[in-house]
Amino acid sequence: MLTNELNTPESRRLLKVVDEMREILHCEKISLPHIVVVGDQSVGKSSVLEALSGVQLPRAQNICTRCPLELRLKNIPSNETEYATIRCEGISEIRINNFLEIMDKITDCTVQLAGANLNISSKPIYLTVYKKDIQADLTLIDLPGITRNPVGGQSETIYEDIVKLIEHYIEPPTAIVLHVIPSSVDFATSESIQLAKKTDPHYERQLIAVSKIDKYDKGIREKLQGIGPGSIALKLGCVAVLNRTQEEIDQNIPFDEMRRREQQFFRSHKDFEDVPEQYLGSEQLVKRLALIQQERIRSTLPSIIDELKKESKSKKYELKQMPPPVNSEMDCWALYTDLIKKYREVINAR
Repeated sequence: MLTNELNTPESRRLLKVVDEMREILHCEKISLPHIVVVGDQSVGKSSVLEALSGVQLPRAQNICTRCPLELRLKNIPSNETEYATIRCEGISEIRINNFLEIMDKITDCTVQLAGANLNISSKPIYLTVYKKDIQADLTLIDLPGITRNPVGGQSETIYEDIVKLIEHYIEPPTAIVLHVIPSSVDFATSESIQLAKKTDPHYERQLIAVSKIDKYDKGIREKLQGIGPGSIALKLGCVAVLNRTQEEIDQNIPFDEMRRREQQFFRSHKDFEDVPEQYLGSEQLVKRLALIQQERIRSTLPSIIDELKKESKSKKYELKQMPPPVNSEMDCWALYTDLIKKYREVINAR
């Protein structure tokens, strides 16, 4: 039911168009709607993305995301074969039939773009996952976690480099910022919140995925609803997500089983019994993100098209001002002769 509700032909078509435009215009100043995932290092960002995508992503003690990872989730019919594709600058698109290979392929792309040390790159990796149990087509851009102390040969400016990359993605008014913050942390003091507040002071385009919910403190009911100590009133709200434990990762517990365990967790703890369902669980987070994404695309696309038309007109004018192309040896001699003539005229004028 949810998949049919969110995956209308129009919404899927619009998302596909925006994804293609974003890739083409990556180095341009035109801002396209996107959802960017940010947070401190080791806050459970990878676990949240795994819960949304149903595929395992790289994990490490230090930075495991060192390049922007544009994660495109695509729902497919039950009679089709699941697979993924990945590509980046320098590596042509690769089809992945075994999802367990995704981690290694992301690592290969990361090394290609950012090197074998632990430094970062602003060049994106494009990972598209085609699965039957994806609730709604969704595109998320995962950024490196904020780290303050360089380790393992990292640049001394690693903190500044990461902050600069995050600010590049969260500053445009078309951006939606998904913060990943552990349940036991004061939301308002999170560094990613402080960064986003600079360009979104009224918290109109931010939401929080509350990670590590099994380690919640007293008052979590109020905190999720934006009231009480440690909370923050975001227009787009909060959704709590249960992370996989290391034991569950080692046992390779299927993601559909993890969703069942997540639902059971919220049902079995009294602190959540009065919390409306829209605040609880990875399925609710997918639904909220998909609806936000659709609204954002529909509301911003007309102005983006106008901006593209203006840029196109400007570039066409610049092309007309350029000299005619040099296509032959005769053209080269004519251009050379003309330059010599102009040079002599300048000399003689003095």
